[in-house]
Amino acid sequence: MAISWAHDRRVLKSVILLLIGAICFTAPSLLNAQLKPSPMKIGVVNSELIYQAYPEFRKMEERLQREAEGWQAEREGWIAQMRKFEDIITDRENQLKAGANTFSDKKKTELQTQIDSLKLEMQIRYNQQATMEQERYAKRKSELLSGVLETVNKQIEAIGEAEGYDLIIDAANGTVVYARDPDDLTDKLLRKLKEK
Repeated sequence: MAISWAHDRRVLKSVILLLIGAICFTAPSLLNAQLKPSPMKIGVVNSELIYQAYPEFRKMEERLQREAEGWQAEREGWIAQMRKFEDIITDRENQLKAGANTFSDKKKTELQTQIDSLKLEMQIRYNQQATMEQERYAKRKSELLSGVLETVNKQIEAIGEAEGYDLIIDAANGTVVYARDPDDLTDKLLRKLKEK
């Protein structure tokens, strides 16, 4: 009996040593495999080329151009108002020239003040109209563009998800156009900034 106990003990000890050896031998490679991050899959698109090649962008530009041309009647009314201002200014300048030798200094100053005031008002109206037209054009372009961009962005997202991309970057301007499950680091950054 004592022999079998000693024998069993030696076998058990050998098995335990063998297991410990196997664990020590394989553990580093298992840990390494778990600690090594898988490589990131990054894709690139060029929005400038997409803008040139995708027909929906051209259609959007053509539609915007047609709409802007439709605003021409309104623009012509505004131009007519500007011409009236120019005519009034020209008339006052002619009055001032004609009376240069006969008008009193008070009358000359009064006419020059009117001319300056009209020129200023004309410039203000011109700037307001130009700004309004630019804003109107930009707003309409943004409205039309948003529908096309939504389609493009959905397709980028679909490609990113289907093909396992972690990140897709626009080569034209360096912006990220797709990121799979991004971590929002805003709170961490704010905490770090407050610590400094």
